[in-house]
Amino acid sequence: MPIRVKDVAGFAVNRMFLIFLQEAVRLVDEGVATVEDIDTACKLGLVIRWAVRIDGRDDLAPGLAGLGHPVRAYGERFRPPALLKQRVRAGFVGGRGGKGWRGR
Repeated sequence: MPIRVKDVAGFAVNRMFLIFLQEAVRLVDEGVATVEDIDTACKLGLVIRWAVRIDGRDDLAPGLAGLGHPVRAYGERFRPPALLKQRVRAGFVGGRGGKGWRGR
């Protein structure tokens, strides 16, 4: 199904995929997980978890709070974007009674 995006290098999905790919390769390189386990994790949870958070049925605030450790461990590539912080501060956190990313 097509989606609307600006005409930028990598468009949307390719840009996200490249980040996922790089982190997956790092996980294998560091001995954190096997290729097969990463593949299984992606099939079972990656897309579903993003969709749940976007629809507002899960809470973004704990996820944002938990990003401090990866930043300390792995550096700036894990620093949360300003927009994520703004949405959480504005109450767009999902969860029970919270508004999801789209304000529902």
